[in-house]
Amino acid sequence: MAFSERIKKEIEDYCNNHLADDSWYENEFSFIQNIELRHRIITEFKAIRFAYKLYEGIGATDANLMFEVRNQILAYASIYEAVIENVLTTYYSDTAEFESLMHHTVPVRISIPQDKMNKLQDALSHDGKEIVPFYYCKKEKQKPQVRFDDKCRTAECLGLIHKFVNDKQIEIDLPSELIEIYSYRNGIHIIAEQRKGISYELDLSKRAYRRMRPFIDQLKEKLEQDGKI
Repeated sequence: MAFSERIKKEIEDYCNNHLADDSWYENEFSFIQNIELRHRIITEFKAIRFAYKLYEGIGATDANLMFEVRNQILAYASIYEAVIENVLTTYYSDTAEFESLMHHTVPVRISIPQDKMNKLQDALSHDGKEIVPFYYCKKEKQKPQVRFDDKCRTAECLGLIHKFVNDKQIEIDLPSELIEIYSYRNGIHIIAEQRKGISYELDLSKRAYRRMRPFIDQLKEKLEQDGKI
């Protein structure tokens, strides 16, 4: 049975009380030129914040708290990835750094006549192993082959994201933290009762949220410096 209209309004008012309006989100992600992607990111961001307030409001504990924490990590990691990939592709696809990110050098075997192959085997040997002719070729990576940590390091090389000192005078390695958040996203446990990493997970979910501000600011600052926006 659904909540009464009064209770639903109270819950929605509580969750929306400290959330920004639509224009704030549009301004924050205005550098995302793909309108469909921008709205998808905004929708995800708003939903994360609403869910956080909801679970905060009910005083979630134990398995419910961990469910919320892990979903926060998952959602923020997905936003970080979408934004970095879009910025690199939209604004820096003509750079050497992007070229290096999207391509790798692979060995390509050459087929030669058997008589020449026999001569090659007679002339060369290595620990009893068969010798085969090949050459190196630069090929474009398939999308799943482009790792998030490599995207982050490419963004760092381009000056899009970098270390900074927070208001407590502590140096924050933003690229490394984003990589940490994303790597944990890929290893989130299904069993909610497993409490071994609860303190770490809570801290990581908070950092995933708190790093969004410097992340966006750094991207915008660099894009403006480079005359991209």
